[in-house]
Amino acid sequence: MNTPTRLGGFALVLAVVFGTAYGVGQLTGPVTPPAETRHDPVVPEPTTDPTPTVTGTGGAGHTHG
Repeated sequence: MNTPTRLGGFALVLAVVFGTAYGVGQLTGPVTPPAETRHDPVVPEPTTDPTPTVTGTGGAGHTHG
């Protein structure tokens, strides 16, 4: 079998495989429904945590040296 015949056969088989996959995909449709899109920014709701937050450099009163 010469090279052009082998390449042509490969291209034909490849086209059949992808054509079949495309046809099956068109028949079955998407696997999951499309995601809903939101155009408004997501703002977190304020929390009512009674625990105060402490900010600072850390160390809890320890000194280095």
